Amino acid sequence: MKRLKYMSMMGLAALLLTTWSACSDDTDIPGGENPEEARAYTTVTIAVPNGVAETRAGTTADTDDNTTEAGSEDEYKVKTANLYLFPGETGSSFGSAKLKEIISINQFTQMTASTADAKTIVWTSKKTALTPGDYRIYIVVNGTVNGVTDGSKNSLTEADFLAKTTADATGVIAAVPEAGLVMASRSPKSDNMNTLPYIAQTITKDPEQTIAATVERMMGKITVTAGGANVASAANVYTSFSSTVTAISNITNITLKGYYVVNARKEGYYFRHVDKESTATNPLTEANYGNSTTSLPYVVDPKTYSKTYSGTPAALAGSYADWYLQGSGAFDLLSFGSFGGTYTAMPGYSSAAAETKVAAYCHENTMLKEKQKNGYTTGIVFKAEIAPSKMMQKKTGSGGVEENSTFTSMSEIFYHSGIFYKDIAALKEAGVLLADGTTSSSASGAPADLKKNDVQCFKKGSADGKFVCYYPYWIKHIPSENTAEDVMEFGIVRNNVYKVTVTSIQGVGKDGVTEDIITDTETDDPTTVLLNVKLSIKPWTVRTNSAVLGR
Repeated sequence: MKRLKYMSMMGLAALLLTTWSACSDDTDIPGGENPEEARAYTTVTIAVPNGVAETRAGTTADTDDNTTEAGSEDEYKVKTANLYLFPGETGSSFGSAKLKEIISINQFTQMTASTADAKTIVWTSKKTALTPGDYRIYIVVNGTVNGVTDGSKNSLTEADFLAKTTADATGVIAAVPEAGLVMASRSPKSDNMNTLPYIAQTITKDPEQTIAATVERMMGKITVTAGGANVASAANVYTSFSSTVTAISNITNITLKGYYVVNARKEGYYFRHVDKESTATNPLTEANYGNSTTSLPYVVDPKTYSKTYSGTPAALAGSYADWYLQGSGAFDLLSFGSFGGTYTAMPGYSSAAAETKVAAYCHENTMLKEKQKNGYTTGIVFKAEIAPSKMMQKKTGSGGVEENSTFTSMSEIFYHSGIFYKDIAALKEAGVLLADGTTSSSASGAPADLKKNDVQCFKKGSADGKFVCYYPYWIKHIPSENTAEDVMEFGIVRNNVYKVTVTSIQGVGKDGVTEDIITDTETDDPTTVLLNVKLSIKPWTVRTNSAVLGR
């Protein structure tokens, strides 16, 4: 009898303990609509990759070397998480199942990193009440799915939900927003190679259960680092050029002054989408999320299949402003000279190290292999000042030209076949067949006439003897000379870091008068900007390729 009484007291104590736990500050109550059903109290952990090098079979746009780039604290911060639960039991097919629950969690605690070198940052939530059952759980960190509310429960299908999982940007983001970077779940399948956007899990009334999610940032990151021949004493100053220019010794230096990100996408998917070797699937299936089984899949953005122009860049001008943050009116799409925006100053050298600036956090931007064109590819335009040491001018009182090194009060200078010329008169005297009406760059028809005769016109910069030029660089995702890998050669992919450092400049850039931002339809143009770039793949891992600026 005493023993029975003792067991009863123990049972009562256990009951009280359970009740106290469920009502304590460690538990978020919201969950199922019926409190009597929501008796599964579950902890949610969010693992943010932060410099983990991965090795994957095949070349999938996640393949890289094993150098890593750790994220900053604000880049892995988890402030909120929204869980969207769809029934996952037998009979609840992918796509047709209806939204059952939405769980919002706004309190996470950063735990000790899962590895000693902080390659993964783990956040844990308060206990959250969930209705027991089998689920496919989609998790969005630091964001919500537009138009999906409690009123969507029991009516919104999984396919319609996924169709809403996009986000828009209103401008180029160069700093992490106060709300944090948006991240989304990415769960490995059984083969540890393919991944899915959801977590498949059975929720029980077990008091000790965890929903463990690994997430990835939905944006890529572009950074610019100070460079130059002697970055410690003069950051971003370049003094060694191509043999053509060096032979005539007419450039003192080229200094990079600023940069501007072009072709940054307005819209991106929350969850990674992959096309199965350029075969569009509508509606998308599970194979189109994460990595497909194909060896060379495309990572796709919401407009990948719409990027189809094959002619001149002007052919896409009608859609450009709908797809990219720099609309055709803002950047004029084709012209450097008409651009009225502000270039960001280049990073400098401080505290015994070259500085790095975040140029942009960008939505994914990819094209089918044959459509990787300058008009679509995300890039950086560098603004530079060139300092010629001499030029040619028309001889006074006689025919021919002569050298001159006085640049006072000059508003523009001309460049032809590796030689600088003071004015149109000097060009004509040297035998360049310009039209009679071409007397300056501002004369009617002059830019087209100069371009036809391969003459550039550089406008005065900040000081006498210095003139402005531009270097566009198109971001590469998989730098390769292997044709088979060109499938993802150019583009921006989520959770990748693209580190850009200019190590050398081959010669003068584009003039902003006779040349457009897009001079042809090909991105892989040896006459445009070639940079030494570090590319960080999925968990901020880095790989390097070398190139030079100019032509």
